[in-house]
Amino acid sequence: MKNVFLFLVLACYYTHAQPVIIHETFDKNVYGWYEKDSEHHKLLIRNGKYYLEAPEGGWMTYFTPYIETQKDFSIQATFTQLDGLEDNGIGFVWGYDGKQSTNSFTFTSNGNYRIWTTDPLTKLKDVWQQTKLVKPKGEDNVLKLEQKKGTLYFYLNGKLLTTTPVFPWFGKHIGFVCYTKMKLLIDDFIFTHDIKINKPVESLAALEKENMGHAINTIYDEVSPKISADGKVLYFGRKHSPQNVGGVNDKEDIWMSEATANGWTKSVNLGPPLNSPSTNNLLSVSIDNNTLLFHTSYGFALKHRTDNGWSAPEDLGINFKNESQFLEGSLSADGKAIVFVAKLKSNAYYRQDKDERDIYVCLKKENGKWTSPIHTGKIINSSGDEYSPFLSADGRTLYFASNGRPGYGDADIFMTKRISDKWNQWSEPVNLGLGINTVGFDAYYTLPASGEYGYMVTNVKGYGLADIVRFKIPQDIKPDPVVLVTGRVLNARTQLPLSARITFDDLKTLKEIGEARSDPKTGEYSIALPSGKSYGYLAAAAGYLSVNENLELVHLEEYSELKKDLLLVPIEVGESIQLKNVFFEKSKPDLLPESFLELDRLVEILKENKTMEIQLEGHTDSVGDTGANLLLSKQRVDAVERYLVKKGIDDKRITGQGYGGSRPVAPSDTEENRQLNRRVEFKITRK
Repeated sequence: MKNVFLFLVLACYYTHAQPVIIHETFDKNVYGWYEKDSEHHKLLIRNGKYYLEAPEGGWMTYFTPYIETQKDFSIQATFTQLDGLEDNGIGFVWGYDGKQSTNSFTFTSNGNYRIWTTDPLTKLKDVWQQTKLVKPKGEDNVLKLEQKKGTLYFYLNGKLLTTTPVFPWFGKHIGFVCYTKMKLLIDDFIFTHDIKINKPVESLAALEKENMGHAINTIYDEVSPKISADGKVLYFGRKHSPQNVGGVNDKEDIWMSEATANGWTKSVNLGPPLNSPSTNNLLSVSIDNNTLLFHTSYGFALKHRTDNGWSAPEDLGINFKNESQFLEGSLSADGKAIVFVAKLKSNAYYRQDKDERDIYVCLKKENGKWTSPIHTGKIINSSGDEYSPFLSADGRTLYFASNGRPGYGDADIFMTKRISDKWNQWSEPVNLGLGINTVGFDAYYTLPASGEYGYMVTNVKGYGLADIVRFKIPQDIKPDPVVLVTGRVLNARTQLPLSARITFDDLKTLKEIGEARSDPKTGEYSIALPSGKSYGYLAAAAGYLSVNENLELVHLEEYSELKKDLLLVPIEVGESIQLKNVFFEKSKPDLLPESFLELDRLVEILKENKTMEIQLEGHTDSVGDTGANLLLSKQRVDAVERYLVKKGIDDKRITGQGYGGSRPVAPSDTEENRQLNRRVEFKITRK
């Protein structure tokens, strides 16, 4: 018999210790039941029932829930035979290995039942036994199997038929079976198991998934979605399409679609050099949408956007031996971490004979080199397989799939948050619940910086095989808020786009904590700044002076977006630059530590341009005594000059002048405008 994937739905929890209860009434299919309508067989949800029309030889449908076989469980369902032979079995299988070995509990509509196992050591006669408890064809029969404290209990229509010692589990499939050609209705399926699922506060059972439509999904497999930070570009894989570079034999190519006011554009194959006739598996897209992460035979590699396409692979020098044939990963929003799953001999649960994968991280060091894989610890890694980690834009919220912790299907998606700066300290993973998770294999979850929509793959009610869907994300499973800063990097004089490296700093720790790139053709960039810090950020390119910006996000409570073009000033005599991240104590000339990063960059510029000379210019607002303001502006200029000289710059290359409030850049009518007038600038006097 052909094996078909299927199962389940709604979860209930009790405040005291009770089994998990899953109850499916088949009102609609939002939890992943397999449906098929062919000339050979039918599996359909209709009129609040699960309808099975089996071919000659019968049919089996099954699912693979998380199950701890030594613990108590029960399965129950209502079966109604509509048509077909009355002397063939209908009922449950459990412990099925997907091949030949299984256990079963079945009945016939003419009044028999059978309990059977393929285990040769179990001394159980393979016989049909008569019972008056069976209701005839056309009427409902309720079948229940219960495993409790080492004993199996078998019920028919509420009456106990018999008990046996527990049967062995050959595999973890549970499902329905009929042994000949017939029409059958299944309803009111209940599965209980003595486990506890760590689930979100909000109920997700009513969550509806939206198919992304014909522009993206086809009759082929669409897999591994990657949404850009702004939610406007979707990358994904398509398998065995005739339009793949290698045609129908091409196992996977990278495709792309863009969001418009009228929906998503028709997806396009990204072509060479990103795609080739072999499998092309994109691991991750950078927050700026200008860098792609791949796994190669020798480790990880990045490809960067160029003026005419994509660069050659940049090998990151991370070498390890993955003993699994699969690998998925995620590049952090700050560009300084790669979170991935692999089977390494350092796995906490490593076994040579088992394809068990754990989550690792590689970190970019200050010298630009990357660390070897670092294990992320036992809090998030189980004794089963972990899959498809996705690190959200906040840099702390991790979504991943696992089949090794309590859930609903073969693999479920979980969420955890990093609770310190260390990569092995995480909160207890939360199952995203039924509605996002289904009775099947759920993984490959991605979301934009806003956390508004989640994107994933499903094989339920699609256009063909696997389809990409999206859904609104409930508040309690969203990542922490960030500000998505977008804009263009431009030549301040010509307004033409520039290719630049964008960096952002923590103004409290005085450390660079992230990096991005601008598009060489358009100058477009984006960075995500998580809540809880004060930031400075800038763009840098050879031959240009950088203008620094700052952003205070200590009290950020919700996601927001900020558009800000970054202007780079050509290094030419007469050009002036404002030092926006230079700060002083109130009404004093004393530099605050938050100023040091920007002043250190000015030191680097002066050291790189050994003949360049500058004039520092200090300004205040016009409030207060004019003479006092003039003196304060000069004292602040002197403080900056002393810092530069202390860092090794010859004082002969620096002059200074204080102007008080005589040169405002804005009316002094609001505190915001007065803040703009309080500034330090430098002018190039010699190149």
